[in-house]
Amino acid sequence: MRWMPPSALAAAALLLALAPSLGGAAEIRTTDLAGNEIVLSKPAERIVALPAPSAPTVMAADRSADRLVGMHQTVAEVAKGGLLGRLFPRLNQLPASLLSAGKSAFMPNVEAIAALEPDLVLQRGELGPQVVSPLAEAGLKTALVVYGDEETTRRNIRLMADLTGHPERAEALIGWRDEVLARIRRPEKTAGKTPTVLFLSRLAGHLVVTGKGTPTDFAIAAAGGRNLAAERSGSITVTAEQIMIWDPEVILLNSADRDLQPADIRNDPLLSGTAAAKAGRVYKVLVGAFRWEPPNAENPLLWLWLAKLFHPDANGYDLRAEVRRGLSLVYGSDPTDAEIDRLLLADVNRGTLNYDRIVGP
Repeated sequence: MRWMPPSALAAAALLLALAPSLGGAAEIRTTDLAGNEIVLSKPAERIVALPAPSAPTVMAADRSADRLVGMHQTVAEVAKGGLLGRLFPRLNQLPASLLSAGKSAFMPNVEAIAALEPDLVLQRGELGPQVVSPLAEAGLKTALVVYGDEETTRRNIRLMADLTGHPERAEALIGWRDEVLARIRRPEKTAGKTPTVLFLSRLAGHLVVTGKGTPTDFAIAAAGGRNLAAERSGSITVTAEQIMIWDPEVILLNSADRDLQPADIRNDPLLSGTAAAKAGRVYKVLVGAFRWEPPNAENPLLWLWLAKLFHPDANGYDLRAEVRRGLSLVYGSDPTDAEIDRLLLADVNRGTLNYDRIVGP
């Protein structure tokens, strides 16, 4: 046996002792939003993201779409012909019809999902075991996400960063959220009148507003507004008469409702009588790479846009520059000037109060 000095022997012994831990350095251990421990031998490489915001959150954590093998139809629709599809062309070829028609929303099409050979499936955790059990019974490793308040969104971001092996990305994305909030929440930013606000959707012919415990409610409050529907939680079906009673000073229109435009409110026999319609403060919410209202890494851009709408004199930042910086930070790629022009919806929101001034030249 070849002689080795004592120092070399000690070093060799230390390496042998560390070998098991070094060999398992890529192992992932984390906890999903339902409190389940998730253990992976290495970062997930083939992910099916059934909740729509999970796919762009995975991409934000990984700055790539390479780990996705399936996603929600909504992501495919946003990507098609849009900024998300330009940044990540892979999305335009991914399967997006992975849910089955059934009594429960988000019922997975287990056969279609299993055919993609995922090493991880992301599923909604708050919808109950009926949408989770079929995945477990098929032997598909599943991590659960939950929609909710800002703290829940941050936990989702941390989960995606852990699952893709990039915990440092969670720190960067959450740090940006904190930095934006610190800027727009300073007392001098919201001094004076706080506008009353409703976030409005139209679903199956019914008017729906968004209450407390939601990313939209958080965004309104963070930007210096007051959500008139905040006495109730979640999505609330209302009548035009109820909206007239509330008489909001600002109405925000869901970006997902393509057929719901500011002109619809201005021309409505009842809603045209609201303070918002009379003052020209009905705005269509923007879409960046992904939609800004659901819980995802782009949410701070909604906060910055709303703060400009609510208090333009107190928020002198360049919104175009903020959009460029934010999307670069989230996805690692800059939008073009033309893409920023399109996402700011200057044509759709033309004529609304202060909008030309807010979006800049």
